[in-house]
Amino acid sequence: VDALRGRCGLPLSTYFSGVKLRWLIDNVPDVQRAIEEGRCMFGTVDAWLLYHLSGRKVHATDITNASRTMLMNLEEGQWDTSLCETFGVPTEILPQICSNSEIYGHVAAGC
Repeated sequence: VDALRGRCGLPLSTYFSGVKLRWLIDNVPDVQRAIEEGRCMFGTVDAWLLYHLSGRKVHATDITNASRTMLMNLEEGQWDTSLCETFGVPTEILPQICSNSEIYGHVAAGC
């Protein structure tokens, strides 16, 4: 249960997004197809809100939300390629990790 804790700071658990995303990849053909076609984007609720409020221009998350996915390296503050490989998650579907104190984008007209 603690095999990954050294890198991501979390125990292996279905509570965290990495395990849930692996399940989606394995069990939902539309997710598999979207990854193959380069259309899949993953993120927590903050990434979804930001993406839509920015007029689909910004795919980002803050470091605290990223740290709860089991896919981020705590020491580097970036997506961990080894953890992503362990879960079979392509890093290109993940949002950019940003600090908590920066402007990520602007609200698009009509939102």
